[in-house]
Amino acid sequence: MNTVPKIMIQSDGLKAIGSYAASLWKKKKIVLISDKESFDTYGTQILQYLTIFGFEVHSLILNEVLYTTNTANLVYSFLTNQKMTKTDGIIGLGNEAVCQLSGYVSATYHGGISLIQIPTTLFSQLTIAKQKQACLLNVAARHLQLVTTQLDGVIIDTNISAIVSQEELISIQTFLLNLGLSQDSKCRCELRKKARIYDHQLNYKEILDSLPSNLPIGKKMYLRSEKQVINSRALSLFKSHPIS
Repeated sequence: MNTVPKIMIQSDGLKAIGSYAASLWKKKKIVLISDKESFDTYGTQILQYLTIFGFEVHSLILNEVLYTTNTANLVYSFLTNQKMTKTDGIIGLGNEAVCQLSGYVSATYHGGISLIQIPTTLFSQLTIAKQKQACLLNVAARHLQLVTTQLDGVIIDTNISAIVSQEELISIQTFLLNLGLSQDSKCRCELRKKARIYDHQLNYKEILDSLPSNLPIGKKMYLRSEKQVINSRALSLFKSHPIS
C-alpha cells in the first residue's frame, strides 16, 4: 500500500481502470464495493476492464440508506467468504458514503488491505483524495468511529461531473466556507465558474492543490436514493463527540 495515493484525473478515466490498477497492484483478487445506482451505471464497464488485465473481481452491491459499523460487519463476512487476504484489494465505487465505507473496511480488514477509490459525485471527487481518515456510525455506541485510511489510488473521471446540480455546487461551497476557504480561493472560484457556465471544464488539479492536505469528515454520510434528498454533504465539520 502506498503512503501517498496516486491520483489519476482523466476524461473517460474509467476506461483506464485495468491498466491503472495493474500499475499499482500485482495480479490480485479484488472486491468491488458499490451502491446499486453507481454499479448500474458504471459497474459492467469497470468489471470488463479489470478482467482484461487479469484481475479476479467479485462485486458487492449495497442498497442501504445508512452505512454503519453493522454494514462493515456484513462486508467483512463477504470478504471472508471470498477468501480475501492482505495481498488482495478493494475498489470503492460510489458517492462519498460508499467511499467512506470502502475506506473504513479496507483500513480494518486483516489490519489493512489495498484500496482504490472511484468517487461518482463531484463532492467525493474533491474530498476523498484529501481525507486521511474514514468514519462510520457505530449505532450501539452512538458515536462516529474513525480509522486512518491507507489509500493506494483515486480515479477522477471528469466526465462523471460534467453535469452538476446547483444543489450539489451549493453544498460544496458551504463545506468550503466552513473550512475557512475565502471567496478568492482557486477552488471556490472554479466552482463559481461551474455554476455560471454550463459546460465549464473544472480544473481538478488546481482545485485539489488549493484544498487542505487533511480534510475533515462530515457528521452525516448517507446513501442517496431517487426518492429522497439526503444530507450526504459534510455541511458541518466533524468533531469527535457522540452523535445526539
